[in-house]
Amino acid sequence: MPDVELIVVEETKWHAIPVAEILKMQSTSPEGLFDSEAEARLKQYGTNELTPPPKPSFLMKVFIQINNILIYILIAAAIVAGVLQDWAEVALIGGVVVINVTIGLVQEGRAEQAAAAIQGMLSSKATVIRSGERKLIDAKNVVPGDVCFIQAGDRCPADLRMIEVTGNCGILEAMLTGESNPISKHTDVCLPQSALGDRKNMAFSATMVMTGQGKGVVCGTGDLAEIGKISAMVSNVDSQKTNLMVQLEMFGRWISVFVLIIAVITFCVAYLVHDFELGDAFKSTVAIAVAIIPEGLPAVVTISLALAMQMLANNNAIIRQLPAVETLGSVTVICSDKTGTLTKNEMTVQLMQTSTQQYKMTGVGYSPVGVVQDENSKDLPDEKVARMLKMFEGAVLCNDAGIFKNLNHKNPNVPVAWEPIGYPTEVALLTMGMKMGITEVKDFKAQQPRVGGVPFASEHKFMCCVHAASTAPGAPLTIHVKGAPDRLIPQCKNQVMDDDLSKVGPIDENYWQDKASQMSGLGLRCLAICRADFDPKDLSDNMDADLLLKAPTPFLTMIGVVAILDPPRPEAIEGVAVAQMAGIVVKMITGDHPATATAIAKMLGIVDPKLQESSIRTYTGPELDAMDDEGMDSIVLECNVFARASPENKIRIVKSLQRRGQTVSMTGDGVNDAPALKAANIGVAMGITGTDVSKEAAKMVLADDNFATIVKAVREGRRVWDNLVKILLYNMPVNFAQGLSVFFAYIVDIDGHQVPLTAIQVLYVNMITSVTMGLMLAMEPAEADIMTRPPRRKGKRLFGKMVFWHCFFVSGIMVVCVLGNFAFTLGNIEKGAEDYAYEAEKAAVKMERAAEGGGRRAIRVPKTARLMEARAVAFNMLVFAEMAYALNCRFLKDSAFNFKMFTENKWCWVAIAVTTVFQIFLTYTPGVNEIFSNAPIGAASWALILACALAVFVLVEVEKAVGIYYIMPSVKKGCAPWGCCTGEDEQERTQSELNQVQFIASGASTFGLPSGTGSAEAGPRARLGSANPVRASSPGRAAAGASGRKV
Repeated sequence: MPDVELIVVEETKWHAIPVAEILKMQSTSPEGLFDSEAEARLKQYGTNELTPPPKPSFLMKVFIQINNILIYILIAAAIVAGVLQDWAEVALIGGVVVINVTIGLVQEGRAEQAAAAIQGMLSSKATVIRSGERKLIDAKNVVPGDVCFIQAGDRCPADLRMIEVTGNCGILEAMLTGESNPISKHTDVCLPQSALGDRKNMAFSATMVMTGQGKGVVCGTGDLAEIGKISAMVSNVDSQKTNLMVQLEMFGRWISVFVLIIAVITFCVAYLVHDFELGDAFKSTVAIAVAIIPEGLPAVVTISLALAMQMLANNNAIIRQLPAVETLGSVTVICSDKTGTLTKNEMTVQLMQTSTQQYKMTGVGYSPVGVVQDENSKDLPDEKVARMLKMFEGAVLCNDAGIFKNLNHKNPNVPVAWEPIGYPTEVALLTMGMKMGITEVKDFKAQQPRVGGVPFASEHKFMCCVHAASTAPGAPLTIHVKGAPDRLIPQCKNQVMDDDLSKVGPIDENYWQDKASQMSGLGLRCLAICRADFDPKDLSDNMDADLLLKAPTPFLTMIGVVAILDPPRPEAIEGVAVAQMAGIVVKMITGDHPATATAIAKMLGIVDPKLQESSIRTYTGPELDAMDDEGMDSIVLECNVFARASPENKIRIVKSLQRRGQTVSMTGDGVNDAPALKAANIGVAMGITGTDVSKEAAKMVLADDNFATIVKAVREGRRVWDNLVKILLYNMPVNFAQGLSVFFAYIVDIDGHQVPLTAIQVLYVNMITSVTMGLMLAMEPAEADIMTRPPRRKGKRLFGKMVFWHCFFVSGIMVVCVLGNFAFTLGNIEKGAEDYAYEAEKAAVKMERAAEGGGRRAIRVPKTARLMEARAVAFNMLVFAEMAYALNCRFLKDSAFNFKMFTENKWCWVAIAVTTVFQIFLTYTPGVNEIFSNAPIGAASWALILACALAVFVLVEVEKAVGIYYIMPSVKKGCAPWGCCTGEDEQERTQSELNQVQFIASGASTFGLPSGTGSAEAGPRARLGSANPVRASSPGRAAAGASGRKV
């Protein structure tokens, strides 16, 4: 890799520089660049494209799946078995490894495609002015200093500093700022500290021009445009390692050390003490290693998560990465974008103020479902509604928007979707009219045709249209006006009285100003609706705003003021309440104005609705920019509303919460949300209104765009964690029992140190019995109190004190049962010729060693019929003891002696039936039982096995009843010095830090989270300065005017 100078860039604040200075800095003019200069700059700065992130190769992905110590132990065991030519064990162990790796590759989420999704949003063509002529070129060839022409319907090809604006140029920037309405652009200088949404002299790459047209100088291309910065942040943000992955890694380290210690001791005892042949000693060692390692656990965990993932998908929550299911259960803070997430991103008329009273309008969004209510929330009679429609008909007539039904929409839960055309504010007025009785907007407008008008412009802040009263020639004309109350109130002479259009009286300006101010203070957007009779003589094609502004005297009649808001979703209000009941804090992070954000937060219950606005502390993006990390950490927990937030602000808020020990879920739908979605412990994107960028950066996608679905997902995540604890509580004692049964067979002399279980038997138990029982536990329903308990403690271990204690208590009971049945069976079966020959050979070897005064000669242990029958008893004893213990594990604290054991989770009895059939098949089928070192057993043996299994069940239930009071406190105290059952260090461990951990649990290979791939690094960039450009040593894109310094 070539050496590259590190450049620290001080961003040029283009919005704070006058147009003349901009042109000078960019060495350009309103006539644009010459073609030769454009080509030179293209070579110097590179194309206007985003740098794609690197992708790991298939072999690297495979290596990531097998790069953990437990998989290595299994591979070593397979190699030893191969050297000993035990091909059945080689095949089974190899199959376990292949299954785990395959599951990991299949379940791996799609590669990081957020940057590619952003690339797809960029404009493909651009209209530039070069040498004074307009030219249509590929957008990738736009360079800093180009002058671009944009108009309604265009997507901005790069970041532009506007130098000319005509026709109320409005650009929709919701994808970057969260602002629902198009932003009217101008060329004036903005304050240097202006937030992204307040830079109204800038047009940003990939945003859509809704109205008007304009020209702008290119000042940011490719990675250095605002959308490019977001792409870089998405690529460079470290994905958070889930708690489950961390716990499995820690579990892998502990179990690996334990396995190696026990395996070495076993080999030494078998080979050096009991004179086993080298091959038999190795087989015994392999049997113990295979027995203790929970080979089936990765498959059980993966399938459990996959089942939960399917269940969530059926409830409109699509999980893109399996471990995210578990992470949901530990969420302590939900950071949510406002627009399109907590709200519908559909402006809605909330209030209608007349001279008589204030009316409410129900319904949310563009769907024309709702009614008009009085101040007492009572529905108005149809006659009164008809009068209200006649009064406010100007809001529909003086309107350039449209709305239509879309039956081919993406939300399966909504039979009819209403699609808007035009400004969201005007669409809201159309919906208002439809709620009051208009069936077809097009027909309604046709009955009163428009004959003239003045379009809206930010300079005068109103729109007026002249309409004929009917289609008849010579029909009287009426001028309808809508706009900012502060502009139209002074232009009014009268006001409608008693909500009757035929009654008018002198206007009370103070009344209307007070009402408009009150509603604006609630975060509502106010529009005044006025009208007046119009003289046909004044009608002309050159009508302009002076018609009102320069009228000799005010002549309009005030109809009323409508208050519009992008309101909260009703289900979001309920979801916030449920989340708070579950101990989860909801925070709103939006690019909208503070007043609007606060109003929505109060409606949602994110802040106390009873508080005055002055008592609610809302931090804005510029305020956060002025804080260092320490300052951010000091306020992030106490503040629940952040307004005018940029993408950088959102990431800082998420990381600050993580530093404060919180598990963070971030929801959003826009491009500006993508970096924070990726940085959060679990990012949640909107499936319908969300951009592809946000979906690719998130771990979960809401198919119904319903905030309440997140709460359902949290409930499922908590259930999954509980069931994972049950699975581990079941698996670990069982695996310990398997390994320790073999280990203690060497320590305790059972018929010449015979081994009760073979490697192939314990592999079968791990991969079939344990998986079957584990999947049964994964299907356990949620506990009754699951959404009333507080969130799980950060760093809480799966391998807790209960699992630790059961590894000794339960495995001890099982070891006694297995070895006891094994010894009892050997003692009650008459020895055969092979047994006597083996004993004679052992005695001869012992005499020979005594005569030689030392030395050793190992002998091979034969497979006798007596030994195979005893092993069959031990094998079945282990399996049936496991099934009994699985019933105990269904209830962590409650007793299993209840009707729920029979009425809930039908899969429990299916799993037991299937496992029993398999055991009978392996015990009595000729040929198959020989492979598994089994032989048919009698009724007496079965009676003893079932009695012992019942004893296991009863003893565990007794321990469950008294252990929580008398045993667990001592266990916790004893585990504390080892740190094996206590909470983890609160310091957040990112994925990049965890990549350095070499001892990864076997389960880690199955989850599909790349742990060996680095994030994309922003390549070196050349910078064009106003005078002395600073260049990196390799070519790249540039933003003109940026200055740098070497570090």
